[in-house]
Amino acid sequence: MTSADEVAVGLFPLGLVLLPGEVVPLHIFEERYRLLVRERLDGGEFGIVLADDGTLHECGCTARVAELLEELDDGRLNILVEGERRFRLLELRTPDDPEADYLSGLIEYYEDEEPDARSELRAGVLEAFRKMLVLMDVESPKEPRGDGPLSFRVAAAFDFGAPLKQELLESLSESQRLDTLLRVMEALLPQLKLRREREEAIRGNGKGY
Repeated sequence: MTSADEVAVGLFPLGLVLLPGEVVPLHIFEERYRLLVRERLDGGEFGIVLADDGTLHECGCTARVAELLEELDDGRLNILVEGERRFRLLELRTPDDPEADYLSGLIEYYEDEEPDARSELRAGVLEAFRKMLVLMDVESPKEPRGDGPLSFRVAAAFDFGAPLKQELLESLSESQRLDTLLRVMEALLPQLKLRREREEAIRGNGKGY
């Protein structure tokens, strides 16, 4: 029996973490996942969950097909998906033929227990993010677009790696996520500055100075 708060969805295990509001490209080549995506080209969600060392994480994010970019002659698909809602995996359901059909699961959605964060913390994260973009030669660095939590928008705009993104996905506090991101970015800034200085030195040597 499924309760009103529990939903069954098709699952797509991947080596990446999708966040709410994030848009990522996917290349779909396995028959079972081509089936999963084709069933949802006209609408509907499926779950993307991190597969790490052969183990599925408990928390994932539902996705919708935002755009079908390309359909190849052999049936492979290139698509854009957009993250929708976070979920916990309650029960994993394995198909009779795992090679031909996709995994599914019983899930429940979850939201933040602490959705708000201090204005000074938000400002600190945005300033650190702007400094990172400047060191990466991004023109006109601005706050990441979107209506969702700032933490998810920042994490989607820079490759912080799957482990950190999974930690953010599971967190129920925007303040906690922003604090984590601020500490990570402050640790990255000296590395980015050093890399920028080395690149400028190499370019300078090439000019014969």
